[in-house]
Amino acid sequence: MSFARCIDTAIVIPARDEAERIAHCLDALAPQCSERVQVILVVNNTSDDTAGIAKAAATALNLNLQVLNVAYPAQRGVGEARRLGGSEALRSLPHLNHILTTDADCRVAPDWVARNLYHLQEADAVCGKVDLHPGETAWLAGLDKSLQDVEDTYRGLVQEAFARYGSNCADLRGSHGQTPGASLGFTRSAYVATGGFEPIPCGEDRQIIRALRSAGRRVRHASDIRVAASCRLTGRAAGGMADTLRARLSGDNYAADDCLPRADDLIHQIRSGAVPSWPPQLAPGDCVPARDLPAHCNKLRRFLAAAVPANAAAMPPKSPTQSLTSSAQQPIYAAPSTDG
Repeated sequence: MSFARCIDTAIVIPARDEAERIAHCLDALAPQCSERVQVILVVNNTSDDTAGIAKAAATALNLNLQVLNVAYPAQRGVGEARRLGGSEALRSLPHLNHILTTDADCRVAPDWVARNLYHLQEADAVCGKVDLHPGETAWLAGLDKSLQDVEDTYRGLVQEAFARYGSNCADLRGSHGQTPGASLGFTRSAYVATGGFEPIPCGEDRQIIRALRSAGRRVRHASDIRVAASCRLTGRAAGGMADTLRARLSGDNYAADDCLPRADDLIHQIRSGAVPSWPPQLAPGDCVPARDLPAHCNKLRRFLAAAVPANAAAMPPKSPTQSLTSSAQQPIYAAPSTDG
């Protein structure tokens, strides 16, 4: 029997110019990867030695690693890389049951694989929670915490609205609601049914979860699945986390998360019976300016308080603020010393 026939879980990692961080990423994964797990690293559009460093680290760590080295047009990028990794897993692993994905600049928690597989016994897809790397948060000292607090509050209200009125969204109530490419897991059947990741430059993570919800699949946002993400301000994908952090360091003249619709627009969707699946995708001009978030909070809070359905659960308390260092203060999160 070939070795591939023993493998039932693939971990797909897109990587672009990650020579400084890929060994840290693989080091966090290796202790939890048994002979039933294969890591597929999709090195794309890279000018450094990401692939060579990854292969050397995998040998030292006794990690089952496959490296794909490709180049894509700029308009495709990370979505295409994740898609290729998923396709390779489906092609080469006949007993594949689960596809997980994270990012090359992240360090997963020591039980990340086990917790994903646990939740995938009942869910078709599971979204983990991303924390900012506690060893790198000094780079974000200029963030306005009060604005982040207000955005967290508004996110909780928006998620409550989607939990009540959105398509296949009841599980959102009280959850973190994130859908990050840094921590997603799928059953094989769910991944195949939705067609996999879209070959787009950014947002492929939210798109696949939105598609799964729209298809009636079971999605879970699990707070016990944790990943520490880089706080670097020079990113690899346009519109990614680094761009978001840079915008938020610029003051209050930035747009809130593009999955948080304006209160008036969301209320109109509710009244029209047209609330989409979570997470929605807003056009740039439809996002809420950060400085306007308090007014949107007040409007949506009043609407939800006056429109409680007969069978709705009580309104959740104000969403807790996510600390920049979060609760994930584990030794695995040793940070590289530069903003790579």
